[in-house]
Amino acid sequence: MKAHSFALSVGLSAVALALGCGDYGSGDVTAPDPVPTPKTTVAQSGDVAAQVAAFGLAIGDVNNKGEPGLHAAGRREINWDGVPAQFTNTDAFPGNFFNQNSTRGAVYSVSNGTGLRVSDDGFTDVNQTYASEFVPFSTPRLFAPTGTNQSEITFRIPGSDTAAAVRSFGAVMVDVDKANTSRLRAYDKENRLIADVPAPARSAPTAFSLVGVTFDQPVIARVVLTLGEAPIGAGIDDLSYGGLVDLVVLDDFLYSEPQPIQ
Repeated sequence: MKAHSFALSVGLSAVALALGCGDYGSGDVTAPDPVPTPKTTVAQSGDVAAQVAAFGLAIGDVNNKGEPGLHAAGRREINWDGVPAQFTNTDAFPGNFFNQNSTRGAVYSVSNGTGLRVSDDGFTDVNQTYASEFVPFSTPRLFAPTGTNQSEITFRIPGSDTAAAVRSFGAVMVDVDKANTSRLRAYDKENRLIADVPAPARSAPTAFSLVGVTFDQPVIARVVLTLGEAPIGAGIDDLSYGGLVDLVVLDDFLYSEPQPIQ
């Protein structure tokens, strides 16, 4: 009796295991997509003008600027310098500005923050100690989240609500004083972390660091940029000027043409 029970138990276990494992492609169980692997990453500091230009050409030799709609190839760039006065030097910069007002397919948000701010005075209206700290890569405007040191970007087919993904993304960070505090993290459509690129500390006297990542296919559905150790703000001074934390802001963004998420 015990032998028969053991045989029955083993048989049921084998059936359950076979059913649980399934056969990927049979129609009953779908195999998860493999986690994408970056083709290249970029982490440069110093005078990064040449590297920024090379990164842009590598991801798309045509800058599609603010042309709405789907383009098969090319790239988009954001340098903040065309942002109008009503959206400058205020925490109320609209997160969808670069998908609706200037159709480049990028939507911004912040987590646990108070807003987004484009500045044409180096954020000195926020804190006077920033006068000699944040130097624009492209004059005159800079960008930063407020109330948080993280900014999130998702993608759309420019001028539409259609979710999209990009193959490449790069950002110029300003005044990275500490390595491994600022970084670019990229996520795929399943919200899996697929790239984590730390920004190198700036090379004095130049204030700029370039971080970027490229994949073979448009798999980047979301980018999270971590900027230093704290958000900019009144009473929050950078460690270079007597403060206790590394403060970092943003300038140019470059990314490949957004494509529909597959």
